Amino acid sequence: MTLRFLHRGYSTLRSFKHTMEPLVVIFGSTGTGKSDLAVELASNFNGEIINADAMQMYEGLPIITNKITPEEQRGVPHHLLGNVQLGENPWTVLQFKDAASKIISEIRGRGKLPILVGGSTYYLDGLLFDNRLIKDQSASENVIVDREELNAKFPILAEPAEVMLKKLREVDPEMAERWHPKDIRKIRNSLEIYYTTGRRASEIYAEQRSRKESKWAAAGSESTKSRWNVLMFWLYARSEPLNERLDKRVDKMVANGLLEETAQVYDWYQARIASGETVDRDRGIVQSIGFWQFEPYLRALKETPESPELTKLKEASIEDTKTGTRRYAKYQVRWITMKTLVSLQDEKLLDRLYLLDGTDVQTWRDEVAGKGVELTKKFLAGEKLPQPVDLSETAREVLTAKVERSNRQETRCNKTCELCKKTFLTEELWQAHLKSQKHSKVVRAVKRRALVRSDPRNKALTVVEDQGADAPPP
Repeated sequence: MTLRFLHRGYSTLRSFKHTMEPLVVIFGSTGTGKSDLAVELASNFNGEIINADAMQMYEGLPIITNKITPEEQRGVPHHLLGNVQLGENPWTVLQFKDAASKIISEIRGRGKLPILVGGSTYYLDGLLFDNRLIKDQSASENVIVDREELNAKFPILAEPAEVMLKKLREVDPEMAERWHPKDIRKIRNSLEIYYTTGRRASEIYAEQRSRKESKWAAAGSESTKSRWNVLMFWLYARSEPLNERLDKRVDKMVANGLLEETAQVYDWYQARIASGETVDRDRGIVQSIGFWQFEPYLRALKETPESPELTKLKEASIEDTKTGTRRYAKYQVRWITMKTLVSLQDEKLLDRLYLLDGTDVQTWRDEVAGKGVELTKKFLAGEKLPQPVDLSETAREVLTAKVERSNRQETRCNKTCELCKKTFLTEELWQAHLKSQKHSKVVRAVKRRALVRSDPRNKALTVVEDQGADAPPP
């Protein structure tokens, strides 16, 4: 069934009742059908689509970046898709904001509806929320950084994360406490700010906050008014069905040529290393899920093509890619919960956020496309929109829980579980870890090993405990 009939009467923005020009935004975790919904809405309401996925901005590599195909675009104009060369770093939030704002104006100038879609929600947050500090965005974005010159002048910037973190603790302990010990990108960013400006990044952040808070106070209630007449769709899927879907998608990507594309990136990367170029392993196209996971296999394929271990390495790379994809989907939901929802509350825009339940692919046409089109039709006609929590039981349950979660005040810490070798940056995550089954299992294993070391006769008892209550006697 097609939904295209609804576009009648909506061929240009001039027919809309709103005086403010409308904008539709679609976000959510990977694998929920964001691009499909964007094309559906654009086809029905004479729209054009602006990509807000950092990896899909790279030229070529349609499989590894999961880029929408020309057939799937259905003739709808797409912008910021394949516009960045492989050797370039991903766009900063400021770059995206400037380019996207210009494209939005151009689309409106053609009498069409701009539709923003993507999984890099920090891009969307940076565009929508003028008065919000993007706390995880490098403060060095307003500073011109020549990384080659910096690396030559300060060799420590090429050292492993633990070495740079030790230095950061000396020059800016406040920033050092913010970052996970393995988050080399953020650790290096903070050091780059210090070496470039001669000032601590923590001081720059504090000044930014102070200026913005003063601006909000001076503006009063006006600071809560968004400049956008926006309708937002959060495409959501419950974790277990989504994870199964993501695993199948990785298998399909492998069948369609994922290995060939990762090999292209690997050859490109190795060629630049061989030529003496400095290639940042934590920026750019090499960040795409699939590249680092397949690197051990690709290296072995080049160095020992006859090795019997290749099959095992390939299988392990595929499983690692699946794990990385699932972890990324979870990260995207956490970003939306802890950052986007907070900003939406501050801007009084929660009533314009609609969660569409894409858990069941069999009902996607009705639950996602159908409801998305109907809501957009009312939005553009200036009709009263329903309450977001009334859209479905899933919407009520998830939005209520996530908004409550986003309102919780987290207690910052930096604690490492030496048994599990994991570091946590909030007290809430630390306590959850201590109560988790995985941690309890590690604690029991450590106690059993200590018991055996103290008296080898206890070894048989630990074997029975490991096998369970129904295990036969040793």
